[in-house]
Amino acid sequence: MTEEEEVKNKILEIFKSERSKPSAEFNESHFMDFLTFPAHKKNTIKNSFRGVRKYYRFMDKLELEFGICFNLSDLDNYYSVRKLTKKVLERIKKEKGNKMILKRRNEEKEKYIFELILFIILLGLFYRLGINWISVLAAIIFGIAIYWVLINKTYNKGHIKKMNERLMINN
Repeated sequence: MTEEEEVKNKILEIFKSERSKPSAEFNESHFMDFLTFPAHKKNTIKNSFRGVRKYYRFMDKLELEFGICFNLSDLDNYYSVRKLTKKVLERIKKEKGNKMILKRRNEEKEKYIFELILFIILLGLFYRLGINWISVLAAIIFGIAIYWVLINKTYNKGHIKKMNERLMINN
């Protein structure tokens, strides 16, 4: 078995483990849209919250498995199985580039501006309206939004920590 076949098989194994319905049929030309069930139309997986989460979690698992880091333009693309296999093989060969990307990720500072703005708006609503059904509904909606953002930031920090261990980078 060639290196390309091994990488392809591992990608498909990770793909199946990340899918909502692992045994469902999928089209290799736009297989990432089949991470969710029902599958998205061609190249539209990132058009839903669930699809975005599935897409990035899949790409994160690939990074951990192969010890690579995708740059932002790599993450913006939609891949067929064949193209993703070639991209992974290309990233494996660029060890210094992977470490540079991870170093940049380590240097990024967390900003909580979005969460702070939502919290200030919520405080303003409570101050202005008091406790009533509108302010309680706003608190629930804002709470869900803040939770979703913070849980993804926490996941991302954990992923970066695992990548540092995988690539043996000390920050």
